[in-house]
Amino acid sequence: MKVSKVVLGAALSQVCWGRVREGSPESVGMDSAALKQLEKNMSDFNTHPPSGEEHPVQPGSAVVVGHEGVVVSRFATGYAQLYADANGTKLPVHERRKTEIDTIYDLASLSKLFTTIAALREIDNDRISISEPVAKYVPEFAQGGKGNVTIEQLLTHTSGFDADPEPPLYYTDEYHTVEERRKAILASKLINRPGEKFLYSDINFMTMQIVLERVTCRRLDDLVGDYTKILGMHDTYYNRGNKPLHADHRFERTVAEEFQIAVMGDKEPKRPQPVRGTVHDENAYSLDGVSGHAGVFSTVDDVAVLCQMILNNGTYNGHRVLSHDAVDLIFHNFNTKFPEDAHGLGFELNQTYWSGPMANPLCAGHTGFTGTTLAIDRASNTFFILFANKVHPTREWPSNNVAREALGYWVAKALGKDV
Repeated sequence: MKVSKVVLGAALSQVCWGRVREGSPESVGMDSAALKQLEKNMSDFNTHPPSGEEHPVQPGSAVVVGHEGVVVSRFATGYAQLYADANGTKLPVHERRKTEIDTIYDLASLSKLFTTIAALREIDNDRISISEPVAKYVPEFAQGGKGNVTIEQLLTHTSGFDADPEPPLYYTDEYHTVEERRKAILASKLINRPGEKFLYSDINFMTMQIVLERVTCRRLDDLVGDYTKILGMHDTYYNRGNKPLHADHRFERTVAEEFQIAVMGDKEPKRPQPVRGTVHDENAYSLDGVSGHAGVFSTVDDVAVLCQMILNNGTYNGHRVLSHDAVDLIFHNFNTKFPEDAHGLGFELNQTYWSGPMANPLCAGHTGFTGTTLAIDRASNTFFILFANKVHPTREWPSNNVAREALGYWVAKALGKDV
């Protein structure tokens, strides 16, 4: 599969202090041969199934690697739309759409990181404190014995919530309005005592959205928009209202996702198939397309800027988005009680499944169900991003963790690590 490269995009174009810029790997002490192998490896994942599997792990992907403020690898490969149905029937060649470097992806749970940064900004503004109970800001949250759950526990998945709301928020025989669904979020019951276990939960970040909106009297998408505008992330947005984007120039750049109704059944949201341009996550879709746990769309170039801002300890292009202390909370492990589940605020730490041999206590990142990944390694001043539409045509095909780990492997190799 041919790898697509274009001139560095608008979000990355200027060369000045504090901004990502284009340069050779050797200019920052990296090995270009290893990064060439990375491109080949990522291309192979589009066409070669992993051992023991029938299908490739992803139809296409876009990748950016940055080190010491320099983008050293940036490419797109494969297809943004390849399949005609959930069984994997390929579209005629003339109907397929290739992945480009400016292809727009549904970030899925990487949206939690955008919510986290909005929360860190309110911590900087002294509007919230991580040690305070959620009920201080949203009193009705205290119902059902949740009065002691803290903001920190929401952001580190130690609150005691189950993984998802039950019944699902998108069940239209249960809920009819967004307001009913938000009330159901606040009424969610704990299944563990707060602080007793780590359990990854979308409810935590659904709740965090409500906290942020309550203390600021503003919508989450506006809070996120405040800092993405500062950063020049013009291709980063929520599709509030689940609007059809056919009239929007961004639609043509947006990946196809799952044939969701064919895969999951008639209780799925009724919308054009495959899902494209509206958030793949059904619960986020039922919340008008904007939720603390999912809903953000973006490109690898835009997210590279976000990663560099964090590596710059909160500043970018002369603008401060977060305090240095707030950025430290991303890299501080709050979950020492749960050694396999190290976690800063919002960000996972030291996880090989998305960073391979780059994993270390100062490597923060996250994955998204649709196939997205970002990793920010404070130890080596490096970030690496992989966006893929792995759920096209179905979520039932293999995970793309093998591609995530391979990205970390080749980045480590390019840095001269013994791997």
